[in-house]
Amino acid sequence: MPASEAESVRPTKAMILPPPGGPAIVNVVSTTFPNAVRQDIWLATEARSTGENKISIIRFTGRGGDGSDAALQDIPFTQVNLTEEALAAWPDSGMSVSPYYVQNAYGPFGYAIAKPANGDTCLYAWQRIEPLLKPSGAIDRATVIIRVQMCRRGVSEQAVLDIMYRLRLNLDVFPPMRAPANIGAIAAPIKPVGVGGFAEVIPSQRPAAPPVVRAQPVVQAVAAPAPPALPVPPPGAPIVPSPTGASAGSPLVPTPTGGGPIVPSPNRS
Repeated sequence: MPASEAESVRPTKAMILPPPGGPAIVNVVSTTFPNAVRQDIWLATEARSTGENKISIIRFTGRGGDGSDAALQDIPFTQVNLTEEALAAWPDSGMSVSPYYVQNAYGPFGYAIAKPANGDTCLYAWQRIEPLLKPSGAIDRATVIIRVQMCRRGVSEQAVLDIMYRLRLNLDVFPPMRAPANIGAIAAPIKPVGVGGFAEVIPSQRPAAPPVVRAQPVVQAVAAPAPPALPVPPPGAPIVPSPTGASAGSPLVPTPTGGGPIVPSPNRS
């Protein structure tokens, strides 16, 4: 049985729905294969980046084909170059693959982020919901594969990634919110949040802190000590020269040049 031709269906027939409040669904194209149904869901956008805002989903109704017929192959992500897919979805945007483990209500997923210079924040995300088997080995619910590519203008990385936590499968065969909240299980969203808050793949540009102006210490001038005041002799007191020499304006007293006073002899007349 060959694949049917792609056809547009009503947005209410989309197998996966964006969160309430948008982005709005513009068109849904559905293609039916012998073992799967694939839908491309185009979304409204105001972004400036080159690329398409859309969600792609494949719901297998049986096992994946081997490529020998029209059945769609179920290729694990380990055999897909997801980095190349992200770069092709948003060319020249500088996609960076997230190193963080995250999961939404349907299980773990991976993603890449870009922050081009035009002010957009771009996301490329992928998720594989593994099949459930009956005790007999028959398929109870087959694999579901989701890819999301979206750019939004002027929003944070956290805001654009939030769509992965608010997407809802419009499938009656996969009711979420039933498993215990632990790693690897459904109904246990895990976001890239640490002790420092939301962990971005590409850190946002934060405004630089204003420079700290340190007050310069004020150097106070130290006055030279005043010379010691010399005692003023009382009136009529003899003036004794200073040991270091006569001070300016002081009278000089001649030193006697002999041993003692000269007394005239009584024999002389």
